[in-house]
Parts: sequence; structure tokens; C-alpha cells
Amino acid sequence: MSEYLSEEEQVARIKSWWDENGTTLVVSVVVAVAAAFGWNWYGGYQEDQTAAASSTYVTYEQADEVGRSAAVAALAEQFPGSAYHVLALFNEAQNATEAGDLQAAETHLNSVVEQGQDQLLVDLAKVRLAKLQQAQDRSTEALATLAAINSEGYRAWGLEAKGDIHASRGELQLAHEAYTAALESLGEGARRPLLEMKMHNVAPAQGEFVPFADPLSDALQAAQETLEQEQAEAVEAVEEAIATLEATETIEAAEGTEAQQEETVPQDETQTPADEEGNADD
Repeated sequence: MSEYLSEEEQVARIKSWWDENGTTLVVSVVVAVAAAFGWNWYGGYQEDQTAAASSTYVTYEQADEVGRSAAVAALAEQFPGSAYHVLALFNEAQNATEAGDLQAAETHLNSVVEQGQDQLLVDLAKVRLAKLQQAQDRSTEALATLAAINSEGYRAWGLEAKGDIHASRGELQLAHEAYTAALESLGEGARRPLLEMKMHNVAPAQGEFVPFADPLSDALQAAQETLEQEQAEAVEAVEEAIATLEATETIEAAEGTEAQQEETVPQDETQTPADEEGNADD
């Protein structure tokens, strides 16, 4: 018996294997081809979407107020939650804040939180939203907003803002805990001098958390008072100098007038007694 399979046996085995696995193989190849085609199509589609969103954002940046509103609406409709949509909302929130319309700014930031696709941008919006809520005396809501931050990238910023809120409420122990946690969450080698100063300002004194004065505010107030006093003294000195100059000019003018009057006195009024006697003899 031959050690090698005959051609007929090899063909039979191939046919048998094909009957068992051919359909699966064909389906696998079709799926692989379709997946490759779909991936390429999706990649192209994403590039087209990104280019279109970028173009709309450029239109937003170059437009006037009415045009910007229309561009933001277009971004929200066609590319909701995209990076370009979020950037436009951030810009709108900043403009509203500068205009004093905190409610409108809060609406824009809430849109980022609800629709944003990038978690880092969403958490950045939460930090800014919490500061707006705190500015409107809604510290409890602000703390809840900060508690919802998920990404490590903004954990330190969120904890620092949390510490600021507790400090403003006089909750110094909670503020110290938040500032300490914020420092501990920083990356290795990272430093935040202002955050460190905040932590030290609310640190316990002899084991007790006591209200602290703001030395920076006191120093600024003292400097302002000193400056105002120096300005007042300078104005007073100038006024005195002007008054002295005016008095000197008045005296000089009076002396000049007297001298002029003496020069214009009639000759007969200036005769001596001897002249008068001579005139009498004549």
C-alpha cells in the first residue's frame, strides 16, 4: 500500500473539507471584505464630517453676532457634541459671562455637559459651570456639579474649585481636605503654587480650624489707602503752591501800580518849601 494518498483520495478529502467548511470560509471572506470596505468608508465619512464641521466653525469665528448664532445652530444640528460644537459653546458662554448674562452662559455650558463627546471637554465644562453656579450663590449645586467630574485630567481642578466653595462658606476643614486631595492628585513633579498657598491658608492652627484673615486683601487695602493719602497730599501741596504764586503776583502788581502813580504826580505838587518861597518873592 502506498505511503502517499492517491490523487483520488486527495480530491475526495478536499471535497469533504469544502462541504464542511466552504460556506463558513466564503462567509468569513465576504465579512472581512465588507468590514474593510465599511471601515474605509467610515474613515472617509469621518474625515468629511470633520472638514465640514471645521468649515462651519471658521464661519462662526468670522461672523457677526447674528451670524454666530446661526453657525452655532448649524453645528448643533449637523455635528452635535463634536469638538467644534463644544468650542463654539465655550466661546458663547464666555461672551455671555462678560456681558453679565450668567443664565445664558450656564445654558451653553449645560449643553456641553449633555452633548459633549469628549469627556475631558465635558469635565472642563463642569468646572466652569460650577464656578458660575457659585457666583450665583448656588454653592450646593456647584458642589454636586464638581462631584460628577470623572476624568483624571480635571480632578485636581475640580477639587480646587470644591475647596474654594467650602472656604467661602467658612467650612475650613472641608476646604483643607479638598485642597490637599487636589495637590495629591497632581502628576509627579507637577506644582501649583497658588493651590499650595490656599491649602496653607486653611490649615489648622494648633489642631483647630479657625477663620483666617486675607493678608493679600489687607495689604491691597492698605496700599490703596496710602496711595489715596499721598495723592491728597500732593494735590494739597499743588494748591498751596498755586495760592502762594497768586499772592506773589498780586503783591507785585500792587507795587507796580504804586510806582506808576508816583511817576505821574503833578510837578507843582512836588515843589519844596524853598521853591514855594521863591515863587512868593516873584
